Amino acid sequence: MYTFALAQTGAAEITWAKARAAYEIDTAVDALDDARASLIGLAADTRWDSDGVRAMRDAIADFERRTGVEASAARSRASEVARIDAS
Repeated sequence: MYTFALAQTGAAEITWAKARAAYEIDTAVDALDDARASLIGLAADTRWDSDGVRAMRDAIADFERRTGVEASAARSRASEVARIDAS
């Protein structure tokens, strides 16, 4: 009879442990689903920021190129002015 009581107690503990484990796993799955949803949004935000940074870098490079063209044109004008005869 003593063995029977231990077996029932053991079975109850196993049932409780299984229920607790299932609950903890469900809780972890919910947390992972929440984290995944947050990461999806973060990935979209990061892609936008990366595109924005890339666009800013491209704009700066374009401004640098255009500034170089304007500087070259201004040097040409300065050269033309220097060639003007002061007579």
